[in-house]
Amino acid sequence: MDGDDGLGGNGHSFSDKLCRLFDTVRDHNGQPYTGKRIAAKANALGYSVSDAYISQLRTGKARTPSFRTVEGIARAFEVSVTYFLSNPEQDIDRVRRQQDYVQLLAVTRGQLANVDLGALCPDTIEAMIGLLKVLKTQAELAAERSDNGTGAA
Repeated sequence: MDGDDGLGGNGHSFSDKLCRLFDTVRDHNGQPYTGKRIAAKANALGYSVSDAYISQLRTGKARTPSFRTVEGIARAFEVSVTYFLSNPEQDIDRVRRQQDYVQLLAVTRGQLANVDLGALCPDTIEAMIGLLKVLKTQAELAAERSDNGTGAA
């Protein structure tokens, strides 16, 4: 369990991090948690997680849990979901890019507001952000020319 499957940071896989929680976190009686108890706790919190799936995650047989599953497991262990994040810096960068996108949408008056971002891959979103930046620059230049009385673009 030494590899990084993309969900574990600092060279540790999701499986490694999950196993560490099982090895170290105890319930209010000082007893270690079982997969069955964590699944039950997550389900009681409104998440759909099975003991069998937790077992697959622990052994590395399942390697790409949904965010909702990760969130349920984290809440069941009473740890932050960021414990499982691959690289918090990458996540911060992604949030900043999304904020740039939202800001650019506002500047371009929502020209692409009807795009379903959930259906787009990150590379496509990056390309759209690049296009929006070009549109923003053109709009700023046109406004500057208009303000200077040099005519419209």
